[in-house]
Amino acid sequence: MKKTGLYFLIAISLLIIKGANAQDPLFSQFYNNPVYYNPGAVGLNPGMRARFTVREQWAQLPADLRSYSFSMDIAERNIPGSGGLGLVVLQDNAGTGVLSTSSFGLSTSVRVPLQANMVTQVGVMTSFVQKRLNWDNLVFTDQLDPIYGNIYESSFQAPDNGGVFYPDFAVGGIFRFTESSPTFSSIQGTFGLAMHHLFRPNESFIGLTSPLERKLAITGDLILEIDGGGDKLYFQRTESGKNTFKFNPGFIYESQGDFKTYAMGVNILKSAIYTGVWFRNRTTEFVKTNDLIFMLGLNAQLSSSTRMKINYTYDFVLTEIRTATGCSHEISVIIELDDFNMFNRGGRGGKGGFGFSTRNRRSMQELECTPF
Repeated sequence: MKKTGLYFLIAISLLIIKGANAQDPLFSQFYNNPVYYNPGAVGLNPGMRARFTVREQWAQLPADLRSYSFSMDIAERNIPGSGGLGLVVLQDNAGTGVLSTSSFGLSTSVRVPLQANMVTQVGVMTSFVQKRLNWDNLVFTDQLDPIYGNIYESSFQAPDNGGVFYPDFAVGGIFRFTESSPTFSSIQGTFGLAMHHLFRPNESFIGLTSPLERKLAITGDLILEIDGGGDKLYFQRTESGKNTFKFNPGFIYESQGDFKTYAMGVNILKSAIYTGVWFRNRTTEFVKTNDLIFMLGLNAQLSSSTRMKINYTYDFVLTEIRTATGCSHEISVIIELDDFNMFNRGGRGGKGGFGFSTRNRRSMQELECTPF
């Protein structure tokens, strides 16, 4: 009975978090879902990227707490100032058919080169969101008997409309640079800032006013590469990629209403194998870390410009709630086509060096490589 009661309290807490505080779905592999977090990331890398992610939150609970995300973006360098076009499709379930959220978003970005080794992008996303609440699966207080439990019919009259539909908007910016050093053949940094739910759409199911909280997302990462490649350009490497060795430290900070969280960690790519360790926290005290996240993945190079990436993360819950909830799992599958473009006018890097020196041309080409 104690465990059942704990499940009930957790379920109520989930509904409060998902409904009252309107927390967006969270992904441990945020670095593999950049378009979801920041529309400025659309078209940042060359070619086309298609990403599918599924997350099972707290697998031990008797509820369907899964989030599904599909995103795709296409870079376009043949239109001056264009970054690219993208889309994001999201399905999020909270509880066993109680609350579900579906959204479809279209994004576009503008690309502004700052120097030969620096670029920034600004993007906008317009989404259409539908939230549905299954009133039949809810239990109200007037249905409960203190001894026998749920035995009465509720006097609550559910509205005829079981869902809400609204447009939503997000903006974001990305800054990327690349450098080299005596230690690393390449140093690439990417930093982003995005604001979601700009106009705070009303989410009320019963005709009241319940504006969705805005969400701030700040991301950053460095990619430090050692490959013994000498002066070879990135896209001249062998398909096997046996010389590749990359470190990828990074962070994300999210703030939405009263909910604030951050994650920090590092991923490593050696040949075709990914490994990573991250921690997630909801306070600024390191000793009170909420989750320890382990990542393992595969980078399958299908050709010199095509690859498939498969990554799995296991979120180990460090707090006492783990005994009832269990841990979380997340899997992502990514297809990358570096040479894909919509208008087929020349390959990567355009028609030439744009008047820059050989070193500057290399910097521009490194900005157009697949980073991790």
